Amino acid sequence: MISEYVVPGDAVFPEGITEDPDGVTFYVSSADDGSIFRGRTDTAELERWLPGGADGRTTALGMAVDAAGRLLICGGSTGHLYAYGTPAGELIARRTVPSAQALLNDVCVTGGYAYVTDSQRPVVWRLATAGELGQPEEWLDLSDHGAEPDRLHYLNGIVPARDGSLLLIAAQGTGALWRADVTARTASPVDLGGELVNGDGLVFAGDLLYACDNTDEPDGSVRYWLTALRLSADARAGALAGRWERRPADTPTTLAFTGGRLYAVNSQFAGRRAGTAGPPFTVSAMTPPG
Repeated sequence: MISEYVVPGDAVFPEGITEDPDGVTFYVSSADDGSIFRGRTDTAELERWLPGGADGRTTALGMAVDAAGRLLICGGSTGHLYAYGTPAGELIARRTVPSAQALLNDVCVTGGYAYVTDSQRPVVWRLATAGELGQPEEWLDLSDHGAEPDRLHYLNGIVPARDGSLLLIAAQGTGALWRADVTARTASPVDLGGELVNGDGLVFAGDLLYACDNTDEPDGSVRYWLTALRLSADARAGALAGRWERRPADTPTTLAFTGGRLYAVNSQFAGRRAGTAGPPFTVSAMTPPG
């Protein structure tokens, strides 16, 4: 069984990952140039599937596959969300959020909509996915629900819960996990009993919510964790189920879950800042701990 997959390239700096509904294929994005790589759980090396820079896709972050088989890709500070057909890779749509400043970071799909986090503002954008991809609307502003307006909340990972009636949203900048009610269009922080989870990517594996958790230490250093949370039935509260340290050299950013295993993207962002990053760029696969 393969435990580490290689993303080809000398300066890939992979950031996002999502699994295909076929249970075998997965996709990895490059924050450096917007390339999209495609892999298989039974093959150790990924292929460059979509070249960087094409269609104005100069950076690529979070991704999700919708019910129509379209791969949705967050374009970071470009403000674009892309939709490509699978398996051929043709561009189906490009949508741009109506905001002068935006950083589209992650996306999930549930109930006929795509929900996209904005790391520039504490905002979640929404686009219809039934039929043609809809135009983005500012669906939820956490500032209207208690998020402090003068803080950088840096919304990041987002996943559906309770059959899509709820969304869980990581605020990496504050260590909070937010619970959004889709029908009521309201939000509140999940009570984690004082724990801070500086979540980047999020994924459910069984009854546990896993997060790439990048924690600032008092001495100015950063420690990188794979953190697991066990949430209450209504997701209003959660408890730490485990925390496993990851290597700073890897700097894991986000997660997928397929075939009973977690897949963690090793971005090497810390090494890029220190000037020590380099190939091979990898994705680690593991049985979910805890």
